Amino acid sequence: MTGNYHGAPAIPPAAEREILDRLFANMEISGDEIAAILKKHHVSCDEEMLQDRYRRQIGQRLMASLRDDSGEREVMSNGKGRYIVLECCRDRRQLAGIRRRIQNQMQGLNASAGKVQSRISVLDRLIACLKGGIR
Repeated sequence: MTGNYHGAPAIPPAAEREILDRLFANMEISGDEIAAILKKHHVSCDEEMLQDRYRRQIGQRLMASLRDDSGEREVMSNGKGRYIVLECCRDRRQLAGIRRRIQNQMQGLNASAGKVQSRISVLDRLIACLKGGIR
């Protein structure tokens, strides 16, 4: 596992160590546990900044909820803070950028799904071996 955080905010080294120690000790960690550790290490943000993030999140949910009759999204983000009604967009470069961003997200999700499937296969083989040995 690498420390590739893709633009995540800075975390104090002691908090990061504590989070990763707990993750690797138990091979899992809850969001509540992470939040408690960050709180313990006084990780916080300006209240107005939090409100702005919350407002943007609500706006993003609204934009994502706009769908056509077949359930496909009508409005997409251009990745630069603007939302575009797809059916009305005449900017080929903007559409190509949206497509490229979606394809990159799909590749990342497919890679993650492959990793999960590999682990499921290992567990299935282990279960089959254990069942075979019990008989």
